[in-house]
Amino acid sequence: MLTLRGITMAFGGLKALDGVDLEIGERSIVGLIGPNGAGKTTLFNVVTGVYEPTEGVVEFGGDDLTGRLPHRIVEAGIARTFQNIRLFRNMTALENVMVGRHCRTGAEISAALLRTPAFHEEEADIAAAARRWPPA
Repeated sequence: MLTLRGITMAFGGLKALDGVDLEIGERSIVGLIGPNGAGKTTLFNVVTGVYEPTEGVVEFGGDDLTGRLPHRIVEAGIARTFQNIRLFRNMTALENVMVGRHCRTGAEISAALLRTPAFHEEEADIAAAARRWPPA
């Protein structure tokens, strides 16, 4: 599903990543561990398009994502979270999961502001999808 081949990320003369190869199959759960400075965050930044690798290829579902902009990578199906687990402190766990669907919604800002029936229907669909997580 996700394949990294020969990923190198250099910042001037410093190589934060040097020839990283990784394959993650569909429906796999994988952890990435290592000491501070090992390149974990840099690798996530390459996969999510924050950085374009100096060398190598990022593929997802057979599509080459190398060099795509972050919002295009989200459209392809890859998104990230951050270590801060209290981003939305006043929201429920369900509401926090629903926020992750914002890039898949179709409602216009005016519909959200006016709380139209279409907006409420989409919110209900998003809540139902969040309750089903992870998808079967």
